[in-house]
Amino acid sequence: MSNYLFRVLAVIYAFLASVASAVIMISPFGNKILMEYIIEYTNANFFQSNRYDIMLFIIGLVFLCLNVFFLTSGIKNTRSSKYLVTENESGVVRISTTAIENVANSLSRRFQGVKDAKAKAYFKKDKVNIIVKLSVMPDVHVPNLCKSIQDRIKGSVEVTMDLEVQNISVSVDSVYTATQS
Repeated sequence: MSNYLFRVLAVIYAFLASVASAVIMISPFGNKILMEYIIEYTNANFFQSNRYDIMLFIIGLVFLCLNVFFLTSGIKNTRSSKYLVTENESGVVRISTTAIENVANSLSRRFQGVKDAKAKAYFKKDKVNIIVKLSVMPDVHVPNLCKSIQDRIKGSVEVTMDLEVQNISVSVDSVYTATQS
């Protein structure tokens, strides 16, 4: 299920739960006239007709569906594996995300103009995705630097670890400026 749909359902659920909570909280301490109006309205419009049964069923069904959805979304294992396991004629080879992150960090920091780098890697099926966050010096041409870092990391990981790199995302989080005394 897409992340957008999940957020929309979460907003709907939060809104409905907030309205229900507000009505419950207002009832003992709130404006008695307002509560009498709500009770009279529901009594006149719902208790006296078949619409009450249908409306109550629909509200219950919506809450049940949203609760089941949120409960099952918490059960799903969305965490990616920390290792990519391959077998060869000599045995099993496990390559960790930490190893890939170390390579990406080391290569990124070697570039002139990079003050600091932090990499995060994760596996998606049999491919690796890498996110690199940089702190750069002020005189650096950022697009060229990022492209060079992406190319170097991709080439190194693919050659040394025999992995297919699906995506390398580089973001510049800050520009280093030395404070003057």
